[in-house]
This record gives sequence, C-alpha cells and structure tokens, in this order.
Amino acid sequence: MPSGLDQGPNKETNKFMKEAMGRYTGKKCRLITMLSMTSLFFLIEILVGYGTNSMALIADSFHMLNDVTALVITMLSIKMAPKKWSKNTYGFARAEVLGALINAVFLAALCFSITVEAIKRFIEAEEISEPKLILVVGAIGLVVNILGMCLFHEHGGHSNNSKKVTFSSAVSNLEDDEAQNSFIKSENIMMTTNDSNNLRSSSNLNMRGIFLHVMADALGSVVVVISALVVWLTEWEYKFYLDPALSLMLVFIIAHSLWPLLRDSSLILLQTVPTNMKLEVIQENLAKVDGVLSIHEFHLWQLTDERIIASVHIRCRDISEFMTTAQNVTTFFHNEGVHSVTIQPEFNDLTKAMTHETSVNECLLRCPNTGVSCTQATCCGPVTSETNGEVKSLTVVR
Repeated sequence: MPSGLDQGPNKETNKFMKEAMGRYTGKKCRLITMLSMTSLFFLIEILVGYGTNSMALIADSFHMLNDVTALVITMLSIKMAPKKWSKNTYGFARAEVLGALINAVFLAALCFSITVEAIKRFIEAEEISEPKLILVVGAIGLVVNILGMCLFHEHGGHSNNSKKVTFSSAVSNLEDDEAQNSFIKSENIMMTTNDSNNLRSSSNLNMRGIFLHVMADALGSVVVVISALVVWLTEWEYKFYLDPALSLMLVFIIAHSLWPLLRDSSLILLQTVPTNMKLEVIQENLAKVDGVLSIHEFHLWQLTDERIIASVHIRCRDISEFMTTAQNVTTFFHNEGVHSVTIQPEFNDLTKAMTHETSVNECLLRCPNTGVSCTQATCCGPVTSETNGEVKSLTVVR
C-alpha cells in the first residue's frame, strides 16, 4: 500500500527535492564548493597582504584569483556557448577562449607588477608587519587547499593519457560530461562499453587536472607560511629579503600555468592548425582517399580547444561518384578527430585530370568577376609559384 507521503502535494515536494539534490551533488557540487572557498579566501588574502605589506601573500592571492577567474569565465561561457546570435553563425562558442586570453593577459600584467615591486624591495627592504596574522592567513589557505585536494583526491593518481589538461578546460569538460550524462539518461540512449569508458576516462582526467592545480595552490600557501615563520621567529638580518624572493617564486609558478593558457588561446584565435596534427601528412593521406583526384584550398583550424573545423576543395571524376567520395572523406576526417567538415566538389573529365590539362591549383568554381580585387579577396589569395613551404594542392594519378 503506498504511503501517504507519496501522494498529493507531498509527492510533488519529494520530486522537487530529489531533482534539487541530484542537481547539486557530484562533480558540479564540488566545483561550486571550491569556487566559493577560493573566492572568499582571495578577498581575505588580498586585504591582509596589502595591510601587512607582505608581497608573498599578495602574490598568492593573485594565484587564487587565477582559479576564481578561470572558474567564473568557464561557467559563464558554458551557459553562453549554446546561445544563437544573428551576428555570429558560431554563436558564443569562442567565449571561453576569449575569456581565457583576457584572464591570461590580466594575470601577466599582475605578475609584471609583482616582479617590479619585488625588485624594488631587494634594493630597499621594507618591514613586514603582523607576521602572526600572515601566518594565520597562510595556514587557513593551506587548509582550504587541502580541503580542495580532498574533494578531488580520488583523481590524483597517475594517468597514461599524455594530453595536457588545463584548469578551465577541465571544468568545461566536466560540465559537458554532466550535460551529456543527463541527455543520455533522459533519452534512454544505449551506449557501447567503449563510449561509456571513454566518457568516464575523460571525466577522471579532467578531475585529475583540477587536483594537480589545487596542489600548486597549496604550494603557494606553504610559501606564505614559511615567509611568516621566518619573519616572526628569527632575527636573521636578511629576513625581509625572503618575502620578495618567495613572491618571485610564486610569480614563476603563476607564469608556468599562465604561459600555456596564453599560448593556446592565442593560437586558437589565430585559427592555427592544432598542434597535435601534421598538416602535410593529413593532406597527403587525404589525396589518397578513394575517389579524390586532387585537393586544394585545404584549411584546418580550431574553433575551440575541443572543436576542429576543416574545409577543402576536392576534384572528383563526375557527379555520380561524389556522395561516395564525400562519405569516404568524411570518414577520413572522423578518424583524424575532425567532425565538422565542409567539402566543395569540383568536377572535370578523367582525361583532363590524367593529362594535367587543367591546373590542380586552379579552382573550377571561381567568382564571375576575374579582376584582381576579387582574386585578392579569396581565402587563399592568388595562386603563385612560390608557396613558402606550404602544400597548396595535391593530386594523385590513378
């Protein structure tokens, strides 16, 4: 017999509570908890750091700020990315990349200011007040980071995956994993063992990336504690030089995590070829795909860290074979990890392709206007004999 609690308004209340509990448990709950603790402690560190004149504490607060901004930017971009915008056909897909670049430039400026101030203090030492307060704040920071490591401790083991996981991409992928899991459950999709294992492996790798980042934060708190203990408990004549020296160490730690962020976001916005892909090798293998006579105007670039776009003009024998050839090309790119491909087919008879009467560099579908201004406006520009080491087109005679 059903309980009275399962009926009427109580049933709706129980359903709401279950949904709410499900929404704020697991990885997302841990991330929100870590964001709250980190944000609060950043404010404490920055205020106490400037109040006590401790460069090490200020530098550590900027390290905390790195985490806060990365988390906030990533969570905001995840909400913005699916939204459509008439002025941008890709929507806000690159919001996270742009946010990462802004974060990196901002932190680089902060690192520069800390470095200048540290050098200044080497020239003229400044006394640090309230070392006990600095010690207390540093110890609390260490506790916060230890709690963070406890939240993600099961993911701190070794991994055979060599892909570098950044803090923001880890958070982003975790959110994507949760969304994908919800979609799978709601749509009752049957996943293969391989698919579910890959999803779990990706999620574990992302959590491990956050764990390692929190460990680096804990090192910053240790540096603050050491500086405070030396100033408080010793009569060493050079003790006030230790604070700027340790702050420079923290700047190095921040710069170590900052450089990949600055480099990767810049390369993505410049639409460069993904670093893990060899363009020449892909072009050569693509030209060997069954049904492809030649290729030109081949472009490969990143929309985001995880989304790669490709476009290519393909010379085919005739229109009747194109769909088969297009499927072969799509499969080829899929195996290379590229899942968004635009193919422009071009047709000419086999005799011309075999005898090279038509230049493989020549695009068969050109603008009606053949003037210089139109040629310069194409994505690859006018075809010249010098290609600066780039393979403009490839042809395979079969």
